[in-house]
Amino acid sequence: MKKTMSEEQKAYKEAKEQFESINSEFEKKLAATKKLGKVDQQVMERLIEDTGLHTALNKLGAAEKALLEWSHEMIRNERDYLKNKDAVDKMYAFIDQNPKIKAQLIQAAMKME
Repeated sequence: MKKTMSEEQKAYKEAKEQFESINSEFEKKLAATKKLGKVDQQVMERLIEDTGLHTALNKLGAAEKALLEWSHEMIRNERDYLKNKDAVDKMYAFIDQNPKIKAQLIQAAMKME
Protein backbone atom coordinates (compact mmCIF):
# COMPACT_ATOMS: atom_id res chain seq x y z
CA MET A 1 0.00 0.00 0.00
CA LYS A 2 1.27 3.44 -0.91
CA LYS A 3 2.02 5.84 1.92
CA THR A 4 0.04 9.06 2.03
CA MET A 5 2.36 12.05 2.21
CA SER A 6 1.72 15.22 4.12
CA GLU A 7 1.61 18.53 2.26
CA GLU A 8 5.07 19.36 3.64
CA GLN A 9 6.50 16.05 2.44
CA LYS A 10 4.97 16.51 -1.01
CA ALA A 11 6.27 20.09 -1.26
CA TYR A 12 9.77 19.03 -0.21
CA LYS A 13 9.85 16.11 -2.64
CA GLU A 14 8.67 18.33 -5.48
CA ALA A 15 11.15 21.13 -4.63
CA LYS A 16 14.03 18.65 -4.35
CA GLU A 17 13.22 17.04 -7.70
CA GLN A 18 12.89 20.45 -9.34
CA PHE A 19 16.20 21.62 -7.85
CA GLU A 20 18.02 18.47 -8.96
CA SER A 21 16.68 18.86 -12.48
CA ILE A 22 17.60 22.53 -12.71
CA ASN A 23 21.00 21.91 -11.12
CA SER A 24 21.70 19.22 -13.72
CA GLU A 25 20.79 21.66 -16.49
CA PHE A 26 23.01 24.31 -14.88
CA GLU A 27 25.96 21.88 -14.64
CA LYS A 28 25.61 20.96 -18.34
CA LYS A 29 25.49 24.61 -19.40
CA LEU A 30 28.45 25.42 -17.16
CA ALA A 31 30.51 22.58 -18.64
CA ALA A 32 29.66 23.72 -22.17
CA THR A 33 30.51 27.32 -21.32
CA LYS A 34 33.86 26.28 -19.80
CA LYS A 35 34.78 24.58 -23.07
CA LEU A 36 34.25 27.90 -24.87
CA GLY A 37 36.49 29.86 -22.54
CA LYS A 38 36.94 31.35 -19.10
CA VAL A 39 33.92 31.49 -16.80
CA ASP A 40 33.93 34.69 -14.77
CA GLN A 41 31.45 35.93 -12.17
CA GLN A 42 29.27 37.68 -14.74
CA VAL A 43 28.96 34.52 -16.86
CA MET A 44 28.24 32.42 -13.76
CA GLU A 45 25.52 34.86 -12.65
CA ARG A 46 23.95 34.75 -16.12
CA LEU A 47 23.92 30.95 -16.08
CA ILE A 48 22.33 30.91 -12.63
CA GLU A 49 19.70 33.39 -13.77
CA ASP A 50 19.03 31.64 -17.09
CA THR A 51 18.51 28.24 -15.47
CA GLY A 52 16.55 29.48 -12.45
CA LEU A 53 19.00 27.79 -10.08
CA HIS A 54 18.78 30.49 -7.40
CA THR A 55 14.97 30.37 -7.37
CA ALA A 56 14.99 26.55 -7.18
CA LEU A 57 17.47 26.63 -4.30
CA ASN A 58 15.33 29.16 -2.41
CA LYS A 59 12.23 27.02 -2.97
CA LEU A 60 14.08 23.94 -1.72
CA GLY A 61 15.26 25.80 1.37
CA ALA A 62 11.74 26.95 2.19
CA ALA A 63 10.39 23.43 1.67
CA GLU A 64 13.12 22.00 3.95
CA LYS A 65 12.25 24.49 6.65
CA ALA A 66 8.52 23.73 6.44
CA LEU A 67 9.22 19.96 6.46
CA LEU A 68 11.43 20.22 9.53
CA GLU A 69 8.93 22.39 11.38
CA TRP A 70 6.20 19.88 10.53
CA SER A 71 8.32 16.93 11.69
CA HIS A 72 9.11 18.68 14.98
CA GLU A 73 5.40 19.27 15.54
CA MET A 74 4.65 15.62 14.75
CA ILE A 75 7.30 14.49 17.24
CA ARG A 76 5.81 16.75 19.91
CA ASN A 77 2.57 14.81 19.52
CA GLU A 78 4.26 11.48 20.31
CA ARG A 79 3.79 10.19 23.85
CA ASP A 80 7.54 9.51 24.32
CA TYR A 81 8.35 13.12 23.45
CA LEU A 82 8.25 14.30 27.07
CA LYS A 83 10.92 11.76 28.05
CA ASN A 84 13.30 13.18 25.42
CA LYS A 85 11.99 16.74 25.17
CA ASP A 86 15.26 18.52 25.96
CA ALA A 87 17.37 16.44 23.57
CA VAL A 88 14.84 16.67 20.73
CA ASP A 89 14.25 20.39 21.12
CA LYS A 90 17.99 21.06 21.34
CA MET A 91 18.60 19.05 18.17
CA TYR A 92 15.99 21.08 16.27
CA ALA A 93 17.23 24.38 17.75
CA PHE A 94 20.74 23.84 16.39
CA ILE A 95 19.76 22.12 13.15
CA ASP A 96 21.42 24.72 10.89
CA GLN A 97 24.75 24.27 12.65
CA ASN A 98 25.11 20.61 11.72
CA PRO A 99 24.33 19.70 8.09
CA LYS A 100 24.72 15.98 8.82
CA ILE A 101 22.00 16.02 11.50
CA LYS A 102 19.82 18.23 9.30
CA ALA A 103 20.09 15.71 6.45
CA GLN A 104 19.26 12.86 8.82
CA LEU A 105 16.22 14.71 10.16
CA ILE A 106 15.01 15.47 6.64
CA GLN A 107 15.41 11.81 5.72
CA ALA A 108 13.50 10.75 8.86
CA ALA A 109 10.79 13.36 8.23
CA MET A 110 10.21 11.94 4.76
CA LYS A 111 9.51 8.54 6.34
CA MET A 112 6.99 9.85 8.87
CA GLU A 113 3.34 9.04 8.49
